[in-house]
Amino acid sequence: MPEPLKSKDKYGVSFARPPEIEACLARLESLDAATRLQAFAVVSRKSSGFVPSEALTYFLRRAHVAGANDEFKQMFGLLMKRVCQSLFATVSDSRMAGAQGIREEIMGRFAERIAKDCNGRFAMLDFFEVRFDLAFARFRSSVLRQIGPSSELTEPLSADGEEGPDISREVEDAAADFLGGGSQKIDDPAFRLELDAAIDALPDDLRRVVGLLRQGFQIDSKDPNIMTIAKMLQCDERTVRNRRDRAYKTLKSVLQEEA
Repeated sequence: MPEPLKSKDKYGVSFARPPEIEACLARLESLDAATRLQAFAVVSRKSSGFVPSEALTYFLRRAHVAGANDEFKQMFGLLMKRVCQSLFATVSDSRMAGAQGIREEIMGRFAERIAKDCNGRFAMLDFFEVRFDLAFARFRSSVLRQIGPSSELTEPLSADGEEGPDISREVEDAAADFLGGGSQKIDDPAFRLELDAAIDALPDDLRRVVGLLRQGFQIDSKDPNIMTIAKMLQCDERTVRNRRDRAYKTLKSVLQEEA
């Protein structure tokens, strides 16, 4: 029997999946994992075998809780493929300047949302199990309002004197060492602005790794229940570390030149 959702609406009523989704979940639960993966791979909504994204989201979360890493990885890729196809229609190159970068940013932030949900920080995917298309449309609009078609795609470390997002110890220590001067360097607003601009200018693959490190995600973990950067980016931990090192080398070079 499908597990109930934890989130509640503003009236205190628990989220409930539509009856057709509950029926779909019950049917899919009777299948083995390999058969379910084949069903999830059907991408055409017109196909009789198409599985709603609400159901794919449910089994993605369940695979993580069960420690079924291979199954989780495959379903994660299938869900991100659907998201990518949706974004090509709504954030098209013909309608929006810099559409490719914006699509990548939205997908990256959605992957981070999945990671936070898997790590138990919030029930961040509950609404996606109820009405996936509406939930993702709201998520996409929220990201677009933040980054804008012509604005920078990376959130600043700080802005206009307001406290920015928390920075992980690894990034903070590395940043403080870029120009020398010890740990007080990261407290210098001018340095933080220079660092932010340098991060924005990194290639996408390097910028994504630094962005996830900033939020405190681990590169890798022996605990299968921990969502890591390697899992999110679907590469091995050595690749992540190489990207991190290249990013830090580039940032150090740029910031030393500016100094």
